[in-house]
Amino acid sequence: MKRLLLLLAVVVLVGAGSYGITRLVVPPPPADEDQIVWLTREFKLTPAQAATIEALHLAYIPICSDHCAAIVAARERLAASPTDTNLRTEVLRLERICQEATLHHVREVAAQMDAAQGARFLALVEPRILRHEHHAAFGLK
Repeated sequence: MKRLLLLLAVVVLVGAGSYGITRLVVPPPPADEDQIVWLTREFKLTPAQAATIEALHLAYIPICSDHCAAIVAARERLAASPTDTNLRTEVLRLERICQEATLHHVREVAAQMDAAQGARFLALVEPRILRHEHHAAFGLK
């Protein structure tokens, strides 16, 4: 029993130490840092690239907002009539439109970067977009 407790204590100390070292070596980005500042730093953007990407981002905000509003409205209708298969299909259709538009947007952003940085950006964000399931909370498939 003593050995088990000693082993557990060592594991906890090593884990806490590893976490502490990681936080020192790789500090979190500032909470007030915006996406363009992060993209510029992380993907070594030139000022011209950053300006173009910021313009793309600003142009995409209302599109994204419209998609979100449409999905929320459709989900509210579905919540009121959970057995309506047409509403269920509509929610899934709207979510697919959102996902496709977001993929198109991030690919436009990546196209503004140097080829290697654009590929790294897409490798980071595309899997997250493809894995994101708007419908997980609603049990839709």
